[in-house]
Amino acid sequence: MRYYLLEPLDTLFFRDGSPFNAGETGQMEVLGTFPPSPTTVVGALRAAFARRLGWIGGRWNGEIKERLGDGADLGPLRFSGPYVAKDGEPLFPVPLHLLRSGGDLAFLEPREAALSTDIGEGRLPEISTRTKGLKPLEKAYLTRRGMEKALRGEPPAPEDIFESSELWSGENRVGIQRDPDSRTTREDALYQTTHVRLKKGVALAAGVEGYEGEAPGLLTLGGESRMANLKPCELSLPEAPSLEPGEGGLRYTATLITPARIRDEGWRKPGGALPGLPGRVVSACVGKPVLIGGWDTEKKKPLPLEPYLPPGSTWFMEAEAAKPDEVKEMHTRHIGDKREWGYGQILIGGWR
Repeated sequence: MRYYLLEPLDTLFFRDGSPFNAGETGQMEVLGTFPPSPTTVVGALRAAFARRLGWIGGRWNGEIKERLGDGADLGPLRFSGPYVAKDGEPLFPVPLHLLRSGGDLAFLEPREAALSTDIGEGRLPEISTRTKGLKPLEKAYLTRRGMEKALRGEPPAPEDIFESSELWSGENRVGIQRDPDSRTTREDALYQTTHVRLKKGVALAAGVEGYEGEAPGLLTLGGESRMANLKPCELSLPEAPSLEPGEGGLRYTATLITPARIRDEGWRKPGGALPGLPGRVVSACVGKPVLIGGWDTEKKKPLPLEPYLPPGSTWFMEAEAAKPDEVKEMHTRHIGDKREWGYGQILIGGWR
């Protein structure tokens, strides 16, 4: 897989699920989101590759479709990411079972005794320390070295943790809707959007497989056709820790680093399963769903929003008959829907 850095030339705008019809809800502000979804980045990359192949607008010709797919069909292409990168190194969302209070870090792990819940008996995550005020590291990222420590169950060093405020900041922009024919406006036409300005050295990174052409250079990325520079880069994902079977079999964790859409409901319940992973679900730390849509280029309208599991969500798994190599094969693989788009990428870790 070849990796690319997407370095913005100005602010970027990736809209969230808020309505963008002036006067519809009385809401004048449309919030932005960052990092963008795989759908957004894949769309930008494919359009840039198509322009490199001679596309200047309209429908793609047969040669471009053969190399880049068509619509929802990606053809020979496969993607990973997007990842936030700092100084050319990837950063990863903090797993949700890692908590912090001041400078103290602690991990959640399934308790040994099962409790009765509304979804059946389950071993809920608990903290083995008496440190007070522990909370998830929301909107924080780990370096590759920090993520490798977290996957081993070791607290990352402070220098391996980056708050989102250290990586980007929001900027409010005010606009007004104008009729292109009369060049006039009307009531309820004023709106405000929240753009993202990345700090120095911060960019997006994505992996592409199946495209052998040259990097197209400049491309449009996100809303309002903001520009970014695309260039090849070297990128390494965290390595999986060693896994050793215990008395009850092999214990391991699976942590999302990109959003996932998993239709099989087994991930919700203790004793259920995750697609493609051996063993059963013992417990989990799962965040609130994120709504992801997209843009229908043929019908020129937004795609319906669908709920996805957020990056950082972590499952504790037990596999009685699985071998360590069988589990580690799933490290950096994708699970769930739209895997070829980059959704559902996981990292394998261990737990005692």
